[in-house]
Amino acid sequence: MNQSVESQVDSQVESPIDIPQEQQSNRAQAPDFPPVAYLYGEPQATANLRTQADDFIVDEELSFTPTGHGEHLLLLVEKIGQNTQYVAKQIAAAAGLKARLVSYAGLKDRHAVTRQWFCLPVPIKQELNYQDWNIEGVRILQTMRHQRRLKLGSIKQNHFQLKLRKISDKAEVESKLQQIVQGVPNYYGEQRFGHFGGNLQLAARLFAGESIPDRQLRGLALSASRSMLFNQQVSARVQQQLFLTLLPGAVVQLDGSGSVFCVPELTEEISRRLQEQDVHPTAILPGIGKVLESGAALDWQLQQLAPYQHWVQALCDLNVNTERRSCRLVPKALSYQWQDDTLMLQFALPTGCFATSVLRELVKYQDLGREQVMLEC
Repeated sequence: MNQSVESQVDSQVESPIDIPQEQQSNRAQAPDFPPVAYLYGEPQATANLRTQADDFIVDEELSFTPTGHGEHLLLLVEKIGQNTQYVAKQIAAAAGLKARLVSYAGLKDRHAVTRQWFCLPVPIKQELNYQDWNIEGVRILQTMRHQRRLKLGSIKQNHFQLKLRKISDKAEVESKLQQIVQGVPNYYGEQRFGHFGGNLQLAARLFAGESIPDRQLRGLALSASRSMLFNQQVSARVQQQLFLTLLPGAVVQLDGSGSVFCVPELTEEISRRLQEQDVHPTAILPGIGKVLESGAALDWQLQQLAPYQHWVQALCDLNVNTERRSCRLVPKALSYQWQDDTLMLQFALPTGCFATSVLRELVKYQDLGREQVMLEC
């Protein structure tokens, strides 16, 4: 049965690839992926990000309203310095449950103050004494009952409150702010690829035939490989000045929706909807599945993926389903204010999108929080 990468992280079974040993040494290294392009030119202004924990705040907004009744308890958790999976395991231990019974809608950055929902089964007549829990870096802010288990991806959007300190050129940043409201490349952030691209090296080993029994590691490798292939397609659009150009046979995505449809030819209506941000160009996360593009758009896509055909084929061999993702990311409700040389920035992004992809178009930032963690490791 074919699966998405997201489901594979939790449920994928071991399935090593049988590749002759003499071929493995040439394939066990990740391809030479060039840096992704800037849409508005590489920023020259510099700034510091995550000087302190509350310089990066994320609030999760669910895609539904909890019913207030049912045998599942939703916990709104504020966490600092902890990753989502670790917190889920700690909640399970505190509640006396198996770890797999605690769910969440999405992963949140460890190097931030994040507020997100967790879910666990609690019979209607049973009380949960969460006030007595003592989980480092965790506060439970609110509880609500719901009829169903919280599923991965049940997020409408994430709200960000960020502080960029010691900005070197306020005038340039002001100019960039006026540009990014029109949208930025929807790149996967560097977090997806691990320290020094470690998840990509893991993917290269997997695709060369190495057995990786750990399901979570396999999931990380598959996710990182497809994310990088997506980034390379989007970067090519930027470099070739095709970021908002639709070739005949292109596939677009409706704003705020996962719905996609093919555009056999460019019409005035489609051009208008593209400019009004009602639809966005898309690129594929490679795998098996129906080819939606046709004509010139399909030819262009195949050309961009040709240098990485071994990885594309390996994803197909592992029965990973193809998916689509918008090439354009438009930050919603963007607002900002200055306090001396510190920029306080607020915006919302759809689930699965990266705030760092917005920031990289704005300023050349130094992520002090991540650098400290890397030194500690």
